[in-house]
Amino acid sequence: MMQLTKQTTFATSRASTLRTSAVPRPTNRCTVVVRAVDGEKAPEVTPPPAAAPASTSTPPTMPPPAAVRPPPPAPPAAKAVGFGDVMAFSGIGPELINGRLAMIGFVAALGAELSSGEPVLSQWASEPTGIAVAFLLVIAGSLVPLLQGDKNTKAIGPLTPSAEMNNGRAAMIGFAALLIAEFASSGKALF
Repeated sequence: MMQLTKQTTFATSRASTLRTSAVPRPTNRCTVVVRAVDGEKAPEVTPPPAAAPASTSTPPTMPPPAAVRPPPPAPPAAKAVGFGDVMAFSGIGPELINGRLAMIGFVAALGAELSSGEPVLSQWASEPTGIAVAFLLVIAGSLVPLLQGDKNTKAIGPLTPSAEMNNGRAAMIGFAALLIAEFASSGKALF
């Protein structure tokens, strides 16, 4: 009758569980003896040895506790917006600023033409400084928020950014149509 004996010691640790303190915990040890004989028997399990007193000079080595986690990385800094970014071909600046100028210019030109009967170019010739200052103020007032990183996404009731873009596009087409109509009528006022 041949007897095969194998003795193995397993060490388990609770390092994978979340700890609330940095005090190392003892390792649980268990000895399992497996004997294979011609007739099979159930394996014997030896209970873990009694816990050592707290006055032992060397504590068992444990992996560092997993409770202390490093802080998450800081979010990336916002990219500084430059004049070239805002006024690029695909930037928000050109269409937004031209649309705002066209809305103001179309309404002002049409209103002045209806009240005085002067064509647009005559109105410009009679007061170039006031018109240029108004345009520069609108340009500056539109550029400063865009350069500070504002993406023009805030809506105030029905005044949404998409409505502003659509109205600006319509005003650009309307102002160009007003100039073409006056040019076709030999510089006469449209109304």
